[in-house]
Amino acid sequence: MYTKYKRERFGKCNICLNDSELTFDHIPPQGSTEIKTIEQENIFHRLTQKERKFNISQNGVKYRTICSVCNNDKLGTKLDPILNNFSQSISLFLKSNLILPNFIEIETRPTALIRAIVGHLLAAKIDIGESEIDKLMRSFVFDYNLIIPRDINIFYWIFPYENTIILRDFAMPAIRNNFREIGIFSVLKYFPIAFLLTDLSEYEGLPSLTSYRNLRADEFAKITINLKNIRNPEWPENVTRGNFIVGGADFKSSVFATPRKKKSS
Repeated sequence: MYTKYKRERFGKCNICLNDSELTFDHIPPQGSTEIKTIEQENIFHRLTQKERKFNISQNGVKYRTICSVCNNDKLGTKLDPILNNFSQSISLFLKSNLILPNFIEIETRPTALIRAIVGHLLAAKIDIGESEIDKLMRSFVFDYNLIIPRDINIFYWIFPYENTIILRDFAMPAIRNNFREIGIFSVLKYFPIAFLLTDLSEYEGLPSLTSYRNLRADEFAKITINLKNIRNPEWPENVTRGNFIVGGADFKSSVFATPRKKKSS
């Protein structure tokens, strides 16, 4: 099964919910990482089928799901520069030939960064998200006067891999090897950083971006990045004896993409 990550040209915007002409949102945005020709496959198909089926995209992963106002005027102009600068700053360290310290600090505007991540995760659904977490995300993504709700938590770690992995709305144990509590998760991973959005207040000891939720949108802070905390590229969604994932209808919007290899002559 091939999955098209787009809806009709005219429809309801995933973020503002207005009926409008829909535009393609690049996830991650152009400027956050190097955009290449990619082979992409649906995550559900990747996890359940032996036969591999790919779509080709010449300019990265993109979803036609949001209007031009949300995409260009609000997300692209006001929030994406924050996410791009944050990602590029980490990239400089990961691409360096120097001996790196265990930790670095990147100065950014944390609540603007959070809103950029949330905006792109809202766009990463083929269908309109009706879940409670989508409603919470919409409520504050472009309203800078609102404090980010306590039920929205974003964690992060470095991602020194060439894959782009986007997963929306799947359930997973709050603690591996312990199935008593289940959380709802969404993931955005690309070189050089990975983000995990969840309704849980903590996950696997990861540092939290949303610990800065009380800052104003124009306030700066230094975010600590652990350069030695390198996880498997398909962590945390990888299925093991101590972990499982359950996805509903929205999970079909999830994608695994890798740069297309040039054919040898």
